Amino acid sequence: MGKTSQKEKDTNTITRRSFIKKSTAMGLGVYATAGMGPWFIKDALSSSGNLNLYTWPDYSKPEVIKAFEKSTGIKVKVTNYSSNQECMNKLRAARAKGFDIAQPSLTEITLHMEFELYQAMDESKIPNLKNLEPSFYESSKEQGGVIDGKRIGLPYDWGTEAITFNTDKLNYKYGELSYGTMWEPEFNQKVTCRPHSVFIGAGLYLDAIGQVPSNRMYDTYKDETKMRKVYDEILKFLISKKKNIKMFWNNAQDHQLAFLQNGCLIGQTWDGPILTMKKEGKPVTYMAPKEGAMTWVDSMSIVKNAENLEQAYAFINWAYTPEAGAIMAKSTGYNSVVKGVDALLDAKTKQGFNEAYPGNALENLWWYPNEQPWFVPARTEYRDKFQAA
Repeated sequence: MGKTSQKEKDTNTITRRSFIKKSTAMGLGVYATAGMGPWFIKDALSSSGNLNLYTWPDYSKPEVIKAFEKSTGIKVKVTNYSSNQECMNKLRAARAKGFDIAQPSLTEITLHMEFELYQAMDESKIPNLKNLEPSFYESSKEQGGVIDGKRIGLPYDWGTEAITFNTDKLNYKYGELSYGTMWEPEFNQKVTCRPHSVFIGAGLYLDAIGQVPSNRMYDTYKDETKMRKVYDEILKFLISKKKNIKMFWNNAQDHQLAFLQNGCLIGQTWDGPILTMKKEGKPVTYMAPKEGAMTWVDSMSIVKNAENLEQAYAFINWAYTPEAGAIMAKSTGYNSVVKGVDALLDAKTKQGFNEAYPGNALENLWWYPNEQPWFVPARTEYRDKFQAA
């Protein structure tokens, strides 16, 4: 993503603002900058009624929901899912009814639209769209937000999956920490990971050391033959190291159980749950490994047969205010896509971000590609083999 300035090299810190400049040149998502001034939610302030929100548990934190309800007068009914696949399957079973807004990852929307689960958006109904970072808006078109020339999903936030470790027992510096670290013999029964995404982390490590070349795992998204060739080797590696795993996680709450109750010392996790724990003073930290943190962007999409369209647009419009972005970032530990948020964040949130992505970590992010229809069933097959081994 371009060269780091000398000042940034000297301080070993890349700010959100410098990340914007680097990422915009690449058309990638970035964090927000300050300076947008006051905001208004025109029609949403006079709107009333209900909104059926289908989302990740972390995104329905009371701080977020209460702030939206107070700003708009709209009452929210929340239903949660723990994976993009669960989101898709439930919407399919419901025939895209019963929900107004869903929040799948942008790279999953193409797969979801195989079943016509979302409707095209009218961007003229989202005046606060002007607050969305331009690079996020542009890159989202290729990530799955625009299909057949129609806007289906808009960016909501971004986050990563990287390495968490117990700071009472371990101390790593950026550049020495690797996805391979947690497979060292000393971590027998001390590791947590998610059973399908651990294949990417292990693959990035094996590619970096030249053991299983995969073009940083991007070859595995091109066609099924290439994917299976690489995943066969990763599966062998993971099975040989499986004794290190204490528990698998599948949702944000599992992160807390792993480190606070189940004795895990290290693992491959999402950033949000860990950075939230860190702010609360728990002995954990989150850091990008030298192979690159795995980066995703989650969306806001209007369900095809939504009954509360005015309220759905009100939610999207509200989400693109600096105040809403800051509430989301502070309460979840994830990163806003809205301009002006950085100026509203507390010192601990900013510190957590800088410690998670030191040095050139933001330049070295690994971005999830679009997943083709064949990919998820194949990945699920390997996940099941690993869990059953």
